[in-house]
Amino acid sequence: MLFRISAMAAYPDKPIRLIVPFPAGGAAGRHTHPGMETGYVIEGELELLIDGKEPVKIKAGESYQIPEGAVHDAKAGDKPFKVLGVYVVKAGEPLA
Repeated sequence: MLFRISAMAAYPDKPIRLIVPFPAGGAAGRHTHPGMETGYVIEGELELLIDGKEPVKIKAGESYQIPEGAVHDAKAGDKPFKVLGVYVVKAGEPLA
């Protein structure tokens, strides 16, 4: 599941907020962002994989941060999950 969303130049100082659902067995696919990502797991559980770090299980009610430019992926297990992602990117840059 890949989302390509441009940061809106009309709101250069505002973070981008998205609620993203993932189906059971789904994955975001390896990607990066031109800014920091902070997320909060609303439902379910995900496995967060960041290059150079050990995989981490994150459950509903927990949060995470991904540094700017870090190659990462989020994977669902046998149940779906939903996250609130907050991205701080430079105006005019694509989100992913």
